[in-house]
Amino acid sequence: MDLSGHLSEPVALRLVAPVLGRMAFTALGTNIFVDTNRRRRGNHASPTLVYNTESAALTLGPRVPDDVYDLGAAMAVNEKLYAVTTICQGPCRPPSLQVLSWAPTTKVEPWDPSMDWSWNSLPTPSPLSGTEVIAYALHPDGHTIFMSTVDETHSFDIIHGVWRKLGYWVLPFRGEAYFDAELDAWVGFHHKEDGYICCCSVASRSATTTPRLELRMLKEKLFRSKEEVKLDHWHLKPTLTYMGDSRFCLVENILCSEDFDAGSVIHITLFGLKYDHKGELQTKVRRTTRSYSVSKNSLLFSHAVFWM
Repeated sequence: MDLSGHLSEPVALRLVAPVLGRMAFTALGTNIFVDTNRRRRGNHASPTLVYNTESAALTLGPRVPDDVYDLGAAMAVNEKLYAVTTICQGPCRPPSLQVLSWAPTTKVEPWDPSMDWSWNSLPTPSPLSGTEVIAYALHPDGHTIFMSTVDETHSFDIIHGVWRKLGYWVLPFRGEAYFDAELDAWVGFHHKEDGYICCCSVASRSATTTPRLELRMLKEKLFRSKEEVKLDHWHLKPTLTYMGDSRFCLVENILCSEDFDAGSVIHITLFGLKYDHKGELQTKVRRTTRSYSVSKNSLLFSHAVFWM
């Protein structure tokens, strides 16, 4: 820390789960939400935490709904958080959307807050088929979410509450893709080429036939595939965070051994994207790569990076 009191490095915070299990993280505005253990949500030993980066305050939040499998896959849109539910929770039913928002409360006592975070199910039935959502992206209009299962894509307009089936085609990504205004394209992990970043043109909100999405692959491989990691190492799920202005942050977590006390290495790569004179996707400026050691890591370790 320098004499002005500011950290010379981005702030890093490590949390330990109250019981054995994997944590999940997501962010909305200046708030970071932590699902401390999805397997123990009904247990008071595993609360939902909310950290406000503006006030540097930590508080308890509402319990994540049981049918939201991965809070880390939720998408922030217009001051609300949209999370896709699992396929089967009790009787099997198609996935739907749960929404987290800052809303008025039913105030009972004078000291009770008039506003608080709360989860609600969307009243509009979901047309998603009985399979998981493998890719999703926010349209540049700021209110239409595209979601792809293994064989089809739907969109949901959060303003009008309307679902639309867009056809039997899928977004070429794995997980969340981000719209980059400079590239005029969605950017994310390629769903088949492990270790590669790609971008594609934005699909129409009213597509009735299979769109011709122009796909561009980044020839430069920015992270290692599972096959490239040493046999005695474990390659945990990488993450991609959009930092604005065609800048991205890629994080890899490489567990050094099956020995939980062996620790791991966190690889962080900062890079920008642009089109070259041939229209091919390439990195711009010079990418920055740094590595950090993490002690006593395990397969249950979860990392998350936020740009606020």
